[in-house]
Amino acid sequence: MTGLTVLAARGVTFVKSHALSYLIGLVEENDIEAPSELSEADVLSPWAVEFRYEGEEPPALDRSAALLLVEQLRAWAENEIKTAAQPPNHDQREPGENQPE
Repeated sequence: MTGLTVLAARGVTFVKSHALSYLIGLVEENDIEAPSELSEADVLSPWAVEFRYEGEEPPALDRSAALLLVEQLRAWAENEIKTAAQPPNHDQREPGENQPE
């Protein structure tokens, strides 16, 4: 999940897990601004486990909805990673604040 990369880019310590609810919780606990769609990602947990381990068949998947969700979360994660990689700008001014001359 791209959320793992966001957590790593933000310096959050986490254990390796396929439990998306755990990873989503870490994003929330660390006050990382995320889209509302992130909370929906937990519906993909059965497939995260299914690809790794044999066991029960996961429920039917709405592929178009899952693809849209993943695309939205990937765009968010890519933006978060890019933002985390940028050095802080200490010369930021509030809107309307005059520049020094």
